[in-house]
Amino acid sequence: MPRLSRSRRLAPSLAPDTAVTHLVRDIEERRHGLFARDGRRLECETPDVPDDVRVPGGPVAEILGVLLDNARVHGEGTVRLRVRDLEDALAFDVRDEGEFDSGTARLFDSGHSGGPGDGIGLALARDLAFSLGGRVSAAGGRRPTTFTLLVPVQPVREDETGDGGG
Repeated sequence: MPRLSRSRRLAPSLAPDTAVTHLVRDIEERRHGLFARDGRRLECETPDVPDDVRVPGGPVAEILGVLLDNARVHGEGTVRLRVRDLEDALAFDVRDEGEFDSGTARLFDSGHSGGPGDGIGLALARDLAFSLGGRVSAAGGRRPTTFTLLVPVQPVREDETGDGGG
């Protein structure tokens, strides 16, 4: 898998500000009810992500919101959000038990929708990920449906947090 470019840096206003483990817990708490009302399960896990890894919380939550809504509306069965540590990047995998019917190339075209909705969510998620130096992609194969958000990260050193280490 190709590495994300290390030359891209986040704009100061998009500096990493939210611990990934906290972000995922918050997403799970906020979205659990939506899935439950549809008779679906949402499972989230961050098994190998260190507590000190941070990402731009607002933009990453927005992208994951699009991917989770897409899985809830267009997918089937249990939806799983799993975060993988890839050293210089994190992979946020959103997987459901369905399969996609159309080619992956068109999934990210604005206005393309395989069902309810206006079809702009994935295009916006892709553009927002790109603005972070990352990307959103659909995994190869039709089943299970899996989208991955890759976000470049660097652990925040204690002297950068401004809290003096205490």
